[in-house]
Amino acid sequence: MHDPHRPGYVSPNDEQVGTTFASGASAGPADDARPFEELTAESITAARNAYYAAAAEVVIALQNGRWHTSEQLFAATHARATRAWWDLVEQEITGNRLTSDHAVRRVRSWARHYLTGEPPVARPGTLFDHAIAHASRMAARDFLTASGRLLTQHLAEPSPGAGATAPGAPLPNRHATSPTPNPVAVPTASAAPQ
Repeated sequence: MHDPHRPGYVSPNDEQVGTTFASGASAGPADDARPFEELTAESITAARNAYYAAAAEVVIALQNGRWHTSEQLFAATHARATRAWWDLVEQEITGNRLTSDHAVRRVRSWARHYLTGEPPVARPGTLFDHAIAHASRMAARDFLTASGRLLTQHLAEPSPGAGATAPGAPLPNRHATSPTPNPVAVPTASAAPQ
């Protein structure tokens, strides 16, 4: 049976109701033509909207006298943490006047440090504390995934002003001035005819 108050519930007329755990923009063909700044702003807005929807579900359940489900609490905690990562991106763009891709890279480094460099807790917590910490870490991983997709898409775009090479044309050798030879280009001694 479908629960209309469950996060991600699809109503009978195929309309998405509730929150979803997807944060960030999709990397479909229509998104390829849009600038990175617009996709970043869309990801920030999507994270905020997911947070508002998850928080509204918890408040509505509380106002209607229903018990909170673990899914509702997890969705709200996850959405709050995801929004916090994307809010940091916006803060770097507006407050520090960074470009969108630089801001995303900076916050991604903070998220990686959060996942790998956080010291263990000094005293054991409750199961509830553990669940909230898990939701926060999951949000950091989801932020890294969504922002990584955005950056990959951005790097795949040809930069404005850069001359695009014709299909089938050889690419310029960027390592021509390197003092160490390219191991692929230099034949080995065993391959030389004797």
